[in-house]
Amino acid sequence: MKKLSILMLGLLGMMSASCDDAPEAPKPQENPQEPIFAVGDITSATDGALASATVLDLESYREKSGIPVMKAPETKNLPEGAVVSYKVQLCAAQDFSGKIMTLDTKVGDDGVYTVDPFEWNDAHVALFGKSPKVKTAYYRVPVYVVLDGSNYRYDSDSYYAASGTIEETCMDQGFVIENAYYFIGNLTDWALATTYPFVHQSDKDVYDDPVFVATFKVPQAVLDANGGGCYWKIAPQSAIDSQEWTTVVGPETDGDTSLKGKLTDNNPQAGKITEAGNYKMTINMETMEYTIEKLLRPEYIYTPGGANGWNQENSAWMQYDNKNEKSKGYYGLFPVTDAGFKVSLEKKWNNATDYGAETEDPADEGTFVLGEAAKNIHPTAPGMYWMSVQYDDEQGILTTYKMTAITRVGIIGSFAASGWGSDVAMTANDDMTVWTAEVELAKNNEWKVRFNNGWDISLGGEKDNMDHAILDGDNYKVAEDGTYVITLTVQPGIPTITCVKK
Repeated sequence: MKKLSILMLGLLGMMSASCDDAPEAPKPQENPQEPIFAVGDITSATDGALASATVLDLESYREKSGIPVMKAPETKNLPEGAVVSYKVQLCAAQDFSGKIMTLDTKVGDDGVYTVDPFEWNDAHVALFGKSPKVKTAYYRVPVYVVLDGSNYRYDSDSYYAASGTIEETCMDQGFVIENAYYFIGNLTDWALATTYPFVHQSDKDVYDDPVFVATFKVPQAVLDANGGGCYWKIAPQSAIDSQEWTTVVGPETDGDTSLKGKLTDNNPQAGKITEAGNYKMTINMETMEYTIEKLLRPEYIYTPGGANGWNQENSAWMQYDNKNEKSKGYYGLFPVTDAGFKVSLEKKWNNATDYGAETEDPADEGTFVLGEAAKNIHPTAPGMYWMSVQYDDEQGILTTYKMTAITRVGIIGSFAASGWGSDVAMTANDDMTVWTAEVELAKNNEWKVRFNNGWDISLGGEKDNMDHAILDGDNYKVAEDGTYVITLTVQPGIPTITCVKK
């Protein structure tokens, strides 16, 4: 039976080879194992890289013809002309989920099977990138038998002659990823400066995570002064330290206005941004790719200052309303100390998105200015303030602000003897971040929180989310009679109002 199968395979191979248009050296076709191969006919053993516990340094194989992986197998009962072949499969995941790189082997006169070093290096880069750090790859070695132009999988699709882990490093890729990069150009008057740093946003090594992000503002004045464009390049830390341009990178084409593209260190040119606004730029220094994104209006802005430890997260967040004529932008409620405060578009300090007062003179109304030179905002006196801020959607910047001192916080509603005519004063804790009052409410009584004994500023619930307190929001209600403690918390976050029955 075995000989008959071999004869039929041989005849099929001859018929195929006789076709006029058949390739001279067809690639062996891979097929499931035929019955002609019995389990135990092939005994395999690892060699070289797969048999060693040392790190596989692919660079050391640059001048060599192959990386040894398998010894010559012991065989029995194989048909005449059958040749054993191995492949090496590599993956970054132990369960071989995701990308799998399959490497061919070739056998030498000594019977040792090897993998081409450059093919292995390409597989390493595809799985792990160009980091020079040691990486752990998972390997497995399927076995094939080549017979009469066909490649048969030995044993079964789940059989591997060897499997395990191998630590390896890639060949020298000819470039270095530095620890810090900076956005330079018209915004820095083409000085190699650290004004606009890129932030490495993870704790990983830069070769493991080569992505950096910078945010910056492009003013209209800069565009006007430079023919309608803000030109840019990227400087690594080495360029800043040496004040030399040899390691600066940029696009290949001068004046490239693309918001996504490739960076080069070979005669780099300057990219160009043509619209005013706030921007986020992301660079991948392994793939040398960049993406520029014009930032949309933030959902919230932040008020770091003396009342919250100069911390954006702990500050009062200002929310946006483009419908209410009273706010016309962002609005918020928060305490202010003698130290004053600033306004930030981000939850971190960034010269491009931090705003302060134009002068140190106390003012109830004025204009925000950008950058480190901006002064802390000091209203007329410390206390509780309501603030509204204008935002320019076209330029992505804050423009003007208005502040109103809060002298009274009260609860008003249908529960009062005067109806909606007067309110019940709320009292504050020591730092004015929490205000409370105790009131008697009947079922379906309606109420809200207002300020300064008037209706210019009041807080109620959002129609579809009553837990969200907004300017001129809907009235609150209670489901049953009782004594309730109403609490207004102004920071951290946006204002919240709770009503808890005693």
